[in-house]
Amino acid sequence: MDMPNIFRYATKELSQDAFICWLLSHADPKYINVDEELKKCALSLIEAFFELEDKEMPEKFENFSLSKQYKNIDILLKINEFSIIIEDKTRTKAHGDQLIRYKNIIASEVGEENILAIFFKTHDQSNYKKEINDGFKIFSRDKLIAVLDKFEDVSSEIFNDFKDYIKSIEKEVNAFVVKENWNHKNWIGFFKYLQKELKRGDWDYVSNPNKGFMGYWWAFQKNESCWQYLQIQENELVLKINALGNSKYRKYRDHCYKHFLEYSKIENLAFSKPQKFGSGNTITILTTQYMVKDPETSLIDLNATVENLKLYTRFIEKYALKDIDFSSL
Repeated sequence: MDMPNIFRYATKELSQDAFICWLLSHADPKYINVDEELKKCALSLIEAFFELEDKEMPEKFENFSLSKQYKNIDILLKINEFSIIIEDKTRTKAHGDQLIRYKNIIASEVGEENILAIFFKTHDQSNYKKEINDGFKIFSRDKLIAVLDKFEDVSSEIFNDFKDYIKSIEKEVNAFVVKENWNHKNWIGFFKYLQKELKRGDWDYVSNPNKGFMGYWWAFQKNESCWQYLQIQENELVLKINALGNSKYRKYRDHCYKHFLEYSKIENLAFSKPQKFGSGNTITILTTQYMVKDPETSLIDLNATVENLKLYTRFIEKYALKDIDFSSL
């Protein structure tokens, strides 16, 4: 039965910080007799952090302290000689050098070898290259659910509301396979699926003066003059170029358009000219519909859609223009 859930309204990172601190505090030895199931869950969560860092969690907690916003660090958990930095994010990403700064601050206090650096993310982002390069381990929503799901007998409404809320995010992200019309989370689920199937690509929300869209881009063919690549703009697949600041971008645009249109006809692909060419360095030169739907259910046919996208990927890789092709323009 659907019930009111406080976390549907308390969606900000500060609310999530509070829950994480509340749950972790049950592992504090001074609360050993408060709630056995919550204590076990807190210990399981901490153990998951240690496993991510390939470290062994202490069997006994001699010292335990939990701080919020210590030197701007979202959550700092100290257990014996270890300091666990938890950078907690919902929809936002890490910015600037904040993660490196946090690690350096704590390293100066306890030593690099005693740090666990956790990037705690309950929503989705296209990749975690920056966070990993900055020395953080990724604790994603699926890892959190795996911990929470082990504890079915917790009576706390706070715990169960948070658990239900996090699982509702996961359910909605994956609901693209059973829905005809997609929302923001459904597009994320589809793009995550494409990343696994195509083994490449990035995605994000793209804002523009007209109307923003969820986009996915991949198959970059790079040279010194003009990049060519594919981009999904929700229901539309486009072939784009980036003229890299060259003043000849109109000539590059026209050259690429004629070239790719000619070969798309040879390959029997359904590319066509967009309603109008944009101006500037990044330009859509061809457009098509890529998604295949089941005629009976109107739901996406995933296998056919992915094969279609692979076909267009092979096309741009086969016919990509090289630097020399632009030299005479």
